[in-house]
Amino acid sequence: MRKNILTALGFALVLLAGGPSQAANMGFMADQAMSRFTDQDAELFNQAAGKALMGKEGTEINWSNPATGAFGTLTPYPDPEKNADCRVIHMVNIAENVKSAGYYRFCKSADGTWPPVMPPRKSPAK
Repeated sequence: MRKNILTALGFALVLLAGGPSQAANMGFMADQAMSRFTDQDAELFNQAAGKALMGKEGTEINWSNPATGAFGTLTPYPDPEKNADCRVIHMVNIAENVKSAGYYRFCKSADGTWPPVMPPRKSPAK
């Protein structure tokens, strides 16, 4: 069963402190590969996103779901605006033959969650 868009786009659930972050402003993802994720795809993606947010910058994190064929990569980069509590994640996802990619900025909240925030004004240095 598919989740609704805000639930399925659970990378807003990128949860390092155990609680979900805000799923606000995620409507732009409606035509992306993530909108085709199954519950299991979203769970695997969220696990990879958590690793990417806490991982070494430039280290690609891969995820895949052999049951559905969905897969992707997440690569963390430092925040181009030099905010130590923020990271930019380059995401590439494929689900149901739809590929989407982009850079997304997350900043750690006081409660330990990583909600998405406005995109960076400039691309991260690779």
